[in-house]
Amino acid sequence: MVNFKINGTSFELSGSEKVNLPLMVCSHERSGTHFVMNSISKCTEYTANPFLNFDYSPLGSLINFFSEESIRIFLNSLKNIKYNDSINYCTNSIIKSHFPLTLLGNDAKNLCKVIYIYRNPEEVFISYWKFLHRWDWFEGPKLKSPLELMKINPKGQSQRYQIENYKNYFARWASHILIAKKEQKNSKNIVMVNYSDLENNFRKTIENICNKLEINIISTPSKPNKEEYIYGKDLKLSYEEKQLMKSFIREEIQKFPALPNDLKALFN
Repeated sequence: MVNFKINGTSFELSGSEKVNLPLMVCSHERSGTHFVMNSISKCTEYTANPFLNFDYSPLGSLINFFSEESIRIFLNSLKNIKYNDSINYCTNSIIKSHFPLTLLGNDAKNLCKVIYIYRNPEEVFISYWKFLHRWDWFEGPKLKSPLELMKINPKGQSQRYQIENYKNYFARWASHILIAKKEQKNSKNIVMVNYSDLENNFRKTIENICNKLEINIISTPSKPNKEEYIYGKDLKLSYEEKQLMKSFIREEIQKFPALPNDLKALFN
């Protein structure tokens, strides 16, 4: 592990001569980010211990997150880490991000490899609803149900990931995925994966991801322990509340016809 400094700020990151580009795992919140990170960490040269949280904390003083140039300079610095004034390392600490992939700009293919994970919106918003109740600050609105959360406009600290305003959290979720889908068309270094594929066909899905991104698998892929995930407050939903959620999603998802077909098929 290499401890190095950027602009005078110290970060504990792992460095390796065996990878040539940093790896970013990106998603809308509560879509399986840690699931992917921990899965890749268990079978490749990349590691989630430690990972780099690509967020205002801890990087707000170093990066203008809405400047492609600032992001490019920072990510390029992670590819060329000087150690003992002689060896050049690339960080193999996985970069975790909830920002839209647009912010990587047109040069994304040369900056990092990206795994973008998306998930059934019903599961996303149940998890996100519980997650927002976990914190004692205003991360986002603490409402009575995930259905109310989907319908309300984004508020609180959760807005830091947005590049524009949205009518509600559901539109914000859909737009996040649509941006990734658009960016994927421009870069062979971006792979999109459905959370359910990881759940139901884990080994093949990990192998496909690594094959597409040219990531060497060094041990047999195995699912990480769920204890490693970050959970929200233990809140319960009634059957009726879940049915109302499904009905709302079924109607709203039709407004975003370019979403991946495997998501839309869940609510036909």
